[in-house]
Amino acid sequence: MKSFDYIIVGAGIAGLSVAAELAQRGPVLVIEREAHPGFHATGRSAALYAETYGPPVIRALTIASRASMRRRRRGFRKPRC
Repeated sequence: MKSFDYIIVGAGIAGLSVAAELAQRGPVLVIEREAHPGFHATGRSAALYAETYGPPVIRALTIASRASMRRRRRGFRKPRC
C-alpha cells in the first residue's frame, strides 16, 4: 500500500494549488468526488469574465487581468458548449 504525506479533499483550483505546492515536500493524494477536476465553481470562474462580480478587491484583480485574458495563448482553446 502506498503512503502519502498529504491528502487533499477537492480538486478545484484551491485544492490543486495546495496539492502542487505540497508535492514539493512529499507525496500528495487528491480525492475528488466529481468526474472532472474543477467541475463546479472553478469551471464557472474560468469560463466567465465579469468585471462586476465580487467585492472591490476581486473586481480590481479581474480588471487588472483584462489584457491577459484577451490574449490567446497556445494550448488554450474555446470551450465546447
